[in-house]
Amino acid sequence: MSFGQVTALLSFILSMGTIAVTYWIGTTQGTAELCNPFIDGCTDITHTGMKGDGGFIFRGGMIAATVFFMIWWQLMRSWLQPYSGKVALNFMQFFGTLAAVGLLVGTAVLLPEKDATRWGVHVRGANLFFQGMLIALTINFVLIVKARKQGLSVPSFRCKTALMAILWFMFIAFAGVTVGIEMSHGKRIIEWWATLFIGCYFLTSFWDWKSVKISVG
Repeated sequence: MSFGQVTALLSFILSMGTIAVTYWIGTTQGTAELCNPFIDGCTDITHTGMKGDGGFIFRGGMIAATVFFMIWWQLMRSWLQPYSGKVALNFMQFFGTLAAVGLLVGTAVLLPEKDATRWGVHVRGANLFFQGMLIALTINFVLIVKARKQGLSVPSFRCKTALMAILWFMFIAFAGVTVGIEMSHGKRIIEWWATLFIGCYFLTSFWDWKSVKISVG
């Protein structure tokens, strides 16, 4: 397994896996409501990992995931560099890294006690993640389309296309993915699905980077 594949896999596991584990712990310990959040929207992602043992796992896992997100963007830049202009690559990596930093800061300020959490920082960080990531992924997808025309093999292209179409449909149909202190059931559902689709987009590179050697630097 190449370094690129490991990065793609860990980006998905550390983000989606952390959310799944902390939600399971939260429902077991009674700190999170039990439901299918993708359908019911009974809770948002933030409140699945604030209290109890799940809070420590959530903060540690998500902060670790942001590190791999940033590595992923560097690897993606290296992969596309022979086919793309420097300016476009700079914008892609800038917004991708900015989104990861937003998630890191927004997660780091979460505390078990709701009143002790700096909600303004958390909300800005979470929104920066979703909005910055959508911009970065869109630039990435456009660059991949152009690179394919130049001969780059992208085994996951159809999957990437479907994910981008769904993300943009959600953004347009539901006026964007915005996180707040108090969220409606509909907004919570969108948050869960958008997070999953972003994680899946990172994972698709596992197949793209199977037969290539990619290194940072």
